[in-house]
Amino acid sequence: MAIGILDAEGSGHSHLVKVKVNEHPVKLLPPHQTGEQIKIAAIDQGVEIDKHYLLDLVLDDGTHRRIEDGERVELHDHIVFVARKPEHIVAVTVNEQPVSLKGRSATGSEIKAAAIAQGVAIQPNFVLQEELPNGTSRIVGDNDVVHLREHLRFTAIAPDDNS
Repeated sequence: MAIGILDAEGSGHSHLVKVKVNEHPVKLLPPHQTGEQIKIAAIDQGVEIDKHYLLDLVLDDGTHRRIEDGERVELHDHIVFVARKPEHIVAVTVNEQPVSLKGRSATGSEIKAAAIAQGVAIQPNFVLQEELPNGTSRIVGDNDVVHLREHLRFTAIAPDDNS
């Protein structure tokens, strides 16, 4: 039987709290469980998630609050959780400034937009170049796709800069 639904004596006869994880009913033993225990119980009860997924509690106003693996949640019927794969985040540099990008690939325009949103002083019409390990660079067009990996370096220059 799942870790989340056994009572202290292991009999499983205690009142169970009925919650939802990704729209699937999951039964848990009150009064509280950790985020990790909730995910494990959900997996044991057939919810197709992984224990490395991120767990959010859906609040009454519809917003979400992250529940960390070791965080204890007071349980009552009808609580709703959403579990999802963690986003793939890669750290790159644009004009010597760190920029975090989500996903496994991004277009040139998406890289510039992320850099601008994170405070890099460039404009969307700047020319983006990827700095290559051999000391050269290649221009990345707005629609060109870059496969993201840690430590990629980019330079963005104004289109009228002749340097």
